[in-house]
Amino acid sequence: MHTEVVKNVTISLPEGVLEKLRERASSERKSLNQWLRELLAKEVDADSGWSRSFLELADELARDGGPRTWNREDAYAERLR
Repeated sequence: MHTEVVKNVTISLPEGVLEKLRERASSERKSLNQWLRELLAKEVDADSGWSRSFLELADELARDGGPRTWNREDAYAERLR
């Protein structure tokens, strides 16, 4: 029997986004939790450039703790290369 430690994560989303996510999960006959878990697992497993960049940035910000100004170009720079 394989057991994996599972941690809970809380995120805040605008109501409209949450509703669309619920509809998408429902259309695939999955709970929102299951759908998001699978989506995030695919992104991390794919080790795509943007997910790697996101995780590196998240680590950097967690260490720095300073304010960050986001812009569309920064968010999509890796994907657009």
